[in-house]
Amino acid sequence: MAHEMIGTQIVTERLVALLESGTEKVLLIDSRPFVEYNTSHILEAININCSKLMKRRLQQDKVLITELIQHSAKHKVDIDCSQKVVVYDQSSQDVGSLSSDCFLTVLLGKLEKSFNSVHLLVGADAAEWDWLRVKCQQYLSKARLYP
Repeated sequence: MAHEMIGTQIVTERLVALLESGTEKVLLIDSRPFVEYNTSHILEAININCSKLMKRRLQQDKVLITELIQHSAKHKVDIDCSQKVVVYDQSSQDVGSLSSDCFLTVLLGKLEKSFNSVHLLVGADAAEWDWLRVKCQQYLSKARLYP
């Protein structure tokens, strides 16, 4: 079942350009299962994956999305509501085709309540995913060396 548009879509080339420009802070959220995240993820991405309990707690407003981000991060995250948020799961191709009850829809909806600009990364096949991961890691590594 389709739902009201939540978030906007962003393609890999646009994400890389956004990161390379360095003009805006970008918060990357990996919504894949932990095993997939642990195997391969974009450097600096925060893994927020689905569990029935977490989905229910988000839906019932028993946990704030900003608290969940801080809890899931490996380090303290400076959260700024004006920063861009890009969520990826490596399989969603269209925001409009997501079920209204799926975890990704709930996550995107909660993010939109706390951030001005929320995007779902779409269109990355396996080869493009590897390219994106490498490009992002190259950029983020340089950014840490030359702040």
